[in-house]
Amino acid sequence: MKKSLASVLSVMLVMFCFGSCAKTKESAEPVATVISKENTKNGTILHCWCWSFKTIEASMDKIAASGFTAIQTSPINTCLVGDNGGMEIFGKGATGKWYYHYQPTDWKIGNYQLGTRDDFISMCRKADEYKIAVIVDVLPNHTTPDENKVSKNFYDAVGGKEKMYHKNGHKGMLSSSDRLQCTTYSAGSLPDVNTENPLFQKYFMAYMNNVIECGADGFRFDTAKHIGLPDDPKDEYAAQNNFWPVFTGKEAIDGIMLKDADKLFLYGEVLQDGHSREDAYGKYLSVVASDYGKMLRSAVKGRKFSAKGLKDFRNKAGKDKVVTWVESHDTYANQGESAKLTNFEIRAAWAFIASRQYGTPLFFNRPQGAEATQFPGASKIGDMGNDEFMNCEVAAVNKFRIAMAGQNEELINGDDASLIMIKRGGKGIVIINLNGDAECKINAGINLPDGTYKDKAHGLKFKVKDGVLTGTMPKETVAVVY
Repeated sequence: MKKSLASVLSVMLVMFCFGSCAKTKESAEPVATVISKENTKNGTILHCWCWSFKTIEASMDKIAASGFTAIQTSPINTCLVGDNGGMEIFGKGATGKWYYHYQPTDWKIGNYQLGTRDDFISMCRKADEYKIAVIVDVLPNHTTPDENKVSKNFYDAVGGKEKMYHKNGHKGMLSSSDRLQCTTYSAGSLPDVNTENPLFQKYFMAYMNNVIECGADGFRFDTAKHIGLPDDPKDEYAAQNNFWPVFTGKEAIDGIMLKDADKLFLYGEVLQDGHSREDAYGKYLSVVASDYGKMLRSAVKGRKFSAKGLKDFRNKAGKDKVVTWVESHDTYANQGESAKLTNFEIRAAWAFIASRQYGTPLFFNRPQGAEATQFPGASKIGDMGNDEFMNCEVAAVNKFRIAMAGQNEELINGDDASLIMIKRGGKGIVIINLNGDAECKINAGINLPDGTYKDKAHGLKFKVKDGVLTGTMPKETVAVVY
């Protein structure tokens, strides 16, 4: 399926599926189309955190109407059934906490938190109808710490339990600057899998290709920084550090290649800490701009967006290989560092990253409930989160990004850094007023035809005359004009 980038993006393309691709009596027939990674890279991703497959399917019309071109699921593999399988996201005495689906017990598709294989296939078909890409979160770096819950089939497939983990895979990492520790010791309590074991690679490749055959368009690799690069120090149990060449489609394992690797959107959680080697990871896949996200959160809390200070993504992988976010599920649910951001602060920061020329922005969908609160308690695992992803400002900026494909960016402050404008070529502009106390007057040069324009979010009126755009921005508002 080949279409021009503009036409594909304009209808928000892509899809994904789930499960064993063989057609069986027990399972629905999966979808098996892979869409070019460029479509996802140049669009916007909605992180459907903790949503079930059925919830995503039922919400596909809302996702498409909001201008998102891709969704990212929580991990879809078999996972730990903790605390008797409850479905609370988190809380004192809660059961079924969200992080259980980050504790693999096997590489089979479907789990008690998100749904069955058939649920997943049905969701993928709906995504295909709406031309929405699906990115699957995978976590090959570790298993659940409750190793008795790991599938016997999984252990047998990798050569037994003694072959599952790195030599020091149960020893806690003391220093992330020590690359051997970073890539072969445990992260927290999660035992570190020997990802270089050819038998593990063959088993995991079967899972990856299974998902791709059923329609996956990309993958997010959890804890990617903790899986060694080819020139990193080797574990004693590893002949070579070849995980990344194999699982980005550059090398085969036992004669088997990653399917359609050139079409897949692949990115890794390479959290920056000064020793993360994001430039080296960037040769294989896109990486997260975690330092930029932290800088952006600080800026929006202070209600100052410096056009000069926020231009550089601060990532050695390069501006063309970064996934940007206002917050991630880790900054919200683990550290809680971003949880106190207000809804407007999230929208303002989103408008900034999603209207830019570079980076692939990911919108984290928070649970339902009070804003600026971590785990407000209004939703459970499986539910849709709050409705901020459907906000008129979010939707307008998402559609602006699609319409501005290929246009150069220019970042401009107003009289001070509480007002920032993102111009894209001569076609359009996003204006963000961070000021919580006062409206501001707009006077900006732009190469649009003379006339009156209504912004796409609120219908605010702006005039263009002789290449100058004028108007008034209410306090705490995002306007989108093109």
